[in-house]
Amino acid sequence: MPEEKKDELVHLTIDGVPVAVPPGTLVWKAAQEAGIEIPIYCYHPKMPPLGACRMCFVEIEKMPKPPQTACTTPVSEGMVVSTKSEKVLKARRGTLEFLLINHPLDCPICDKAGECDLQDFTLRHGPGGTRFDQSKRHYRKPIPVSQDVMLDRERCILCQRCTRFSSEISMDNGLVMIQRGFRMEVGTAPDHAFDSVFSGNTTEICPVGALTASSYRFKARPWELKRVPSVCNNCSVGCNARVDVRVDRVTRLMSRNNDEVDDGWLCNRGRWDFGFVNNPNRLRTPLIRRNGTLAPATWDEALSYVATKLKDIAGTHGAQAVAGIGSTRTTNEETYLFQKLLRQALKTNNIDHHHGRFNGPRDSLTGKAWMMTSSIAELEKASHIVLVASDPYKRQPVLNLRLKKAMRGGTKITIINSATTEMDRFEASDVYSVRKINIPENGAGAAAKLLLRYALNHDGVGAGSKVEVPAAKEIETAEQSFGSEVTEQLQQVAAELVSAGSAAKGAVILYDELATLDSGAEKLATDLQALAVVTNNIDRVGAGVGPLFGDANSLGARDMGLLPDTLPGYVATSEKGLAYDEILSNPQVKALFVMGANPARHRASGELPKTLEFLVVQDIALTETAQQADVVLPAVTFAEKDGTMTNVDHHVQIVRRALRPLPGAKADWEILIALANRLGQNWTYASPRDIFAEIAANNPFYAGLTYEDLGLQGARTQEQEVARA
Repeated sequence: MPEEKKDELVHLTIDGVPVAVPPGTLVWKAAQEAGIEIPIYCYHPKMPPLGACRMCFVEIEKMPKPPQTACTTPVSEGMVVSTKSEKVLKARRGTLEFLLINHPLDCPICDKAGECDLQDFTLRHGPGGTRFDQSKRHYRKPIPVSQDVMLDRERCILCQRCTRFSSEISMDNGLVMIQRGFRMEVGTAPDHAFDSVFSGNTTEICPVGALTASSYRFKARPWELKRVPSVCNNCSVGCNARVDVRVDRVTRLMSRNNDEVDDGWLCNRGRWDFGFVNNPNRLRTPLIRRNGTLAPATWDEALSYVATKLKDIAGTHGAQAVAGIGSTRTTNEETYLFQKLLRQALKTNNIDHHHGRFNGPRDSLTGKAWMMTSSIAELEKASHIVLVASDPYKRQPVLNLRLKKAMRGGTKITIINSATTEMDRFEASDVYSVRKINIPENGAGAAAKLLLRYALNHDGVGAGSKVEVPAAKEIETAEQSFGSEVTEQLQQVAAELVSAGSAAKGAVILYDELATLDSGAEKLATDLQALAVVTNNIDRVGAGVGPLFGDANSLGARDMGLLPDTLPGYVATSEKGLAYDEILSNPQVKALFVMGANPARHRASGELPKTLEFLVVQDIALTETAQQADVVLPAVTFAEKDGTMTNVDHHVQIVRRALRPLPGAKADWEILIALANRLGQNWTYASPRDIFAEIAANNPFYAGLTYEDLGLQGARTQEQEVARA
């Protein structure tokens, strides 16, 4: 019989409570898991220990020079820890008394009051009074260290969380400690601006009111806020966020840790770009064009008019005269109903959204849909990451932090791009392995062909019957265009991918979805997918390939069948409809229903075709497209409705209603149900939960999922598993 697996946990006692934790766990973390509070200031779970504030004192038996710092001491077998001995309590009181010597007692006007660690720990662990009777230190306040972040220096306790975030997490050195001794303070590095897209995290991790967000200062008190767990709506990473609301206005978004997705961080766009929710110019009533002008109408009037016009045009010109353009930011439930309305009620497959160019709904090699085959968290387990024509810092910011975390762990990063990216600067580092390969503009497609060809040149790498090998002429043209230096670099990358394919750790190849629209990149996705397959960098941990989408629910839109050639779950349609560009250029399209999209911005003239006889726009604001509409239906934002969204690596997560819907506007799903019933359908969905149940019952990617399964942090569907279904 196999030998019984031994207990790999470390056993210790904290305040008489037995605790078992994995080896390497810090005493502070072990105490936290046992429900025992050890106060901390400088320590942060996502950063290496520092041991600077001396607040987390504990007393450990048989260790010299008590008390010890719990945030720097790892557990050991049989350890006995006391967090409440007299020596510990005295040390904590001393630390707090020292921190309060120059700290202003301005809690009534401090934005951090009510959620301030110094305030809370002083109450629970500090002295009841002060022995200091001299004048406190004062500074000019506040100092704008950036457009978004304000610094009150006299409140700072020098915990260094903010500066270590800048140096160790965002790695941009935006904030540093300047001066020495009692003059030490937080400031910006010489000749550096604190312009990081992650700067808002410093205001959240600051344990006092030293760093505050200019958008939130003096706007609300923490105890006045309603806090709703939700998901950021600003990019495809799907960072978990907490929406804080006061009097039916969003006041701020805070991070909500999900190790599998965001690792506990938010970018500034996700944190502060919610002005569209509070915009006073939001649409509040349906509009119908009368005598050339959009005029207010009732909901019943608008919906009846839309249903009548759509039926008339379909009856006169045929179902192919009707088309729909959907959104990449509405929920899965709403996108599902949108395509269902067009397909079932109006009998058209002219359905699409703005997206990259892919060779059909599935790649021909593996039968998988076009999406990341690895998870965000698995990036840390890759030996190599290759970024082709993508810059996550701009498009998927928090993913950039995950790449940097992988880089710090030893992952080799290769950037293949014609443009400058944020991570290029690490190429000159002696510490990290980053390589930038500068290719000509619109050269991503050719680079992918060269990588595939060079990989196939290696022994043991076979093309297989389904791999489309780049033609010799294409390779020759690309090599001449790139030059010998770049081609040699690409040959080295291909060799590394082949090597990674036979090693324990694999490689991940990522490209931006919209790069596939560039000239010469028609087969970018196909060639990179083939590259991952032939080098064995797919279907295993730490290896994968896939597109990086832009918007919050770009992948969900594809999953829900917002495509002209597939139904939900990538089931092929019997007849292919018109694609996005065709819808906007084909004169046979007479009626267009647009939900949550703005296709006018993709037209050179900014105007939709004059051949359209009827345009319906369902949106939250009067966009360029809505201004040209015959009927405008006012919808609500992500903060005013429930539903699910699917992020870039197929995590399905719940968006929860934090606000009451804007009076006069309705959720997209409610509008679609009302319209469908006027078109002769008998839809009886009572809530997004009912719609999701239908999705899960019919879409193999979502099979078995329920709202209860998704909980607060969602669940990732496995495309590898459902592909066999």
